[in-house]
Amino acid sequence: MTKPIFVRMYQVQQTFGVSDDQVRIWEAQGLITIHRRGRMSFVRAEDVAAIIEGKAA
Repeated sequence: MTKPIFVRMYQVQQTFGVSDDQVRIWEAQGLITIHRRGRMSFVRAEDVAAIIEGKAA
């Protein structure tokens, strides 16, 4: 089993070309989970890629 890759919220735009506001909308819609640790927020790269590719449930 491979370890999941997490991307910090401030890196989402440069990594995926999607704004952090859009990721927050996806979270509100239940499509993605934002993992918060202290003042840091992360998303799984695999989850964001699935939404972009149209494979999200």
